[in-house]
Amino acid sequence: MFKRTLSPLILLSLALAGCETIYAQPPAGPTVAVVTLDRDPHLGTFGTGQLLSWSADAACSNVMKIAAFDPMSRILGGVTDAEFRLPGGETAHLLADIYGDPRSGFQVVTACTNLVRFTPAAGGRYRIIQRFNDGRCEAAVTDTATGEPPDDFTVMGLSPECIKTPPGYQRVGDDR
Repeated sequence: MFKRTLSPLILLSLALAGCETIYAQPPAGPTVAVVTLDRDPHLGTFGTGQLLSWSADAACSNVMKIAAFDPMSRILGGVTDAEFRLPGGETAHLLADIYGDPRSGFQVVTACTNLVRFTPAAGGRYRIIQRFNDGRCEAAVTDTATGEPPDDFTVMGLSPECIKTPPGYQRVGDDR
């Protein structure tokens, strides 16, 4: 009789993979807003990753991954943006992160985390961009029809729960 067992490494990989929750977008239609996340063009191709997550609130009590750019996505895949949908008329908290990727062997950035809040309009189109240049860590949302931020756009303060390092990344020059 053949008996198959899983190695401890495989079990650990499966357990870690189960820790990441993916944001379930609402179906396309007139009641949703479309948001495009632009990859920071100034990120190095080696050693940096960028993530965007949806959060249930300003305390990051429930965070779900929306999009990610790995260090090589721009070179190998030509990936420069990601599009997703949010419910129109509902306040959204979006958590944008830039991290050093320890797999690359290059440590070119420190962590950059921003939490933004705004209420997308049904049928609206928005762009979110996060930049980490010259030591400044900034995120902004603009309405593509007006080129202006939404009226209620706010950059939120970060609670300790909002600055947890996601699996596969590490903070550089930081003890968290």
